[in-house]
Amino acid sequence: MHTGNETITFDCRFLDDSYVHALLDKFIEAFSDYSRPFDFDAEKFRSHIVRNAVDLSRSVGCFLNGEMIGFSLNGFGNWRGKPTVYDAGTGVIPGHRRRGSSRAMFDFMLPILREGGAEQFLLEVITDNSPAVNLYTGFGFEIQRELLLLEAPGELAITGALDADVEVRPAKASEIGSLEVFGIGIPSWQNSDDAITRSGPNTTTLGAFIDGQCVGYNAFSTGLGRIGQFGVHEHYRGKGIASRLLAEMRSRTDDGNLLQVINIDRSLAGAVKYFENRGFQKALAQYEMLMPL
Repeated sequence: MHTGNETITFDCRFLDDSYVHALLDKFIEAFSDYSRPFDFDAEKFRSHIVRNAVDLSRSVGCFLNGEMIGFSLNGFGNWRGKPTVYDAGTGVIPGHRRRGSSRAMFDFMLPILREGGAEQFLLEVITDNSPAVNLYTGFGFEIQRELLLLEAPGELAITGALDADVEVRPAKASEIGSLEVFGIGIPSWQNSDDAITRSGPNTTTLGAFIDGQCVGYNAFSTGLGRIGQFGVHEHYRGKGIASRLLAEMRSRTDDGNLLQVINIDRSLAGAVKYFENRGFQKALAQYEMLMPL
């Protein structure tokens, strides 16, 4: 039995590629009792690491008596113009929580990350996970916005005729153009242009073209039907283009996978309403939190 007065000495250290398999096991264990357990196998875990630019040599493991009981996976890149660390998953296995391991990991790594040139730390946390929200707030993280996970548990309500002059086909990033005209706001870290580029063949991007101009697009996880970016040019809405893009994604999604919209900004009320009208439902809400370093 653990008492509240015990003094625990944690061994926090940076990791390397040799820890990948151990991290997968600990990741699954740490999130097994969450409201949304991670459905990860080795391939999906590796994709998660690549998409989020995780550097294991700057990610931390927390060890107690030689056993890894916690971890913090850190991704690195630029976020809104500043060198940024992204928390791609911090977890502690059940039985070792609320004993100071998360604080020990952050106390260990934050000074080193600052010295390495990072200017801010970005993460997402489930809104009803009060202990985690309070922990991060105590470190100095501040809520930036609320992000939603939407799921379509049944058939999509797709209506509207598609203009015959619209061609839907795979699109390159260079063909899409500025995100602002599609009204998708600022994507989350894992849905950013950089993340989509890193994910390579694990992301499919379909564009809707009229006279060679991209007027709408859908970037989603290949075979999984998880939308990262989705938008239609404001001058071409109401023509069935969005419905066609959804239908094309559904036809390319493996059987058994629910269609999802990942981390859509809740303040984009029109976009959220559109997906709800198509049959998507809110499955999860997260706070995006940011801390200056």
